[in-house]
Amino acid sequence: MGGHAFPDLNVPRMEPQIYEKVKHAALKVLSRRYPNVVPMSEAPEKADYGDVDLLIELPSSTPFPAQQVAIDLGAERCKENNPTYCFAIPLNDATTRSKVFAQVDVQRCLPGDLQWTLFLLGHGDLSSILGTFNYGYGFTMKNDGFFVRIKEQEARNWSASQVFLSKDLALVVQFMELDKHKFDQGFDSVQGLFEWATKSRLFNRKLVEKRKDSSEMRGRMEKRPMFRRFVLEYLPSLPDVDDDKIETRDSLTRAALAFFGKEDEFNTRRAKVLLDNADDHAWDIIRTTVLMPLAQLEAKRLNEVVRALKRFVAFKDGRPYMCDEPEMNDENQARFAQAINEADEVKPSVREWILSNWEEVKARERQRAKASRRAAGQAG
Repeated sequence: MGGHAFPDLNVPRMEPQIYEKVKHAALKVLSRRYPNVVPMSEAPEKADYGDVDLLIELPSSTPFPAQQVAIDLGAERCKENNPTYCFAIPLNDATTRSKVFAQVDVQRCLPGDLQWTLFLLGHGDLSSILGTFNYGYGFTMKNDGFFVRIKEQEARNWSASQVFLSKDLALVVQFMELDKHKFDQGFDSVQGLFEWATKSRLFNRKLVEKRKDSSEMRGRMEKRPMFRRFVLEYLPSLPDVDDDKIETRDSLTRAALAFFGKEDEFNTRRAKVLLDNADDHAWDIIRTTVLMPLAQLEAKRLNEVVRALKRFVAFKDGRPYMCDEPEMNDENQARFAQAINEADEVKPSVREWILSNWEEVKARERQRAKASRRAAGQAG
């Protein structure tokens, strides 16, 4: 929370000696209850600290006794926002008459996730910097792990486009071709952290600079001083490199799938995405060139006809025909991509069939919906 969880209390930034004292005292108290409690790695060169960040491994089924922990820590206030718990611990300060507090944040993670979570949340803005590299080549780092995105799906459904690779920190860092030993030692300077990060095989200065003026990057630079320093000071200081990166998004995707053993899952999911995209494109064409010109079909009615066509129409040898029973499972419905020719137009035979039969198809869908409502009413 950066020391801002208790805006009504006096929570000044802590000098290093105060920070260390509060951190060690909190660790001593929490380690009595939890064997795996560790401090977050702070950004190098910090002159003062807004709060103390601690991480504990805890199964999701195990409650965190926040109020008892507050008593153990001597905290006067506690704010619970699972998985993070903030505690306001009073400090002795002879220089002021007002009560002064230190904020201690305790975040829980699942057993086995400790190292990955420390990597994501520690060392200041390191994960944001690496995430910017990853983005340009189709990779994403988040709490759940390291993912590669299906390029053809990310514009329509960003979340669904992500294919899990790993949350084993050693493996992820190895794939990135970063020095794990150096990371474990920590960084004495921000410059050293930047130099380590840019050794990643996913670092491409041109890709980062291309996104520098995006709203997302500007927002991050406004809020994150280390990230701003990396983009505005460190990147421009690097020598210009004339030759482009040999690796591309596609080649790195293939390398990652092979490295993490995820080829089958990725290829299966991507194949379905390509089919779905082709079908969505077909329906865009059918809507705009066949259905929308009909005066009777506007908005709600048009959507009704589309649903009816999907449920009651199948193809044989490329020609549509009407089914007696509807297919309600989206995955089993006919693929209308076969109705589009090489000129990206609806095939004349399919166009004529739709124009001749759409009213009958719509009537069948209405009859089906009416029968379904009647059955639901009787069951109720």
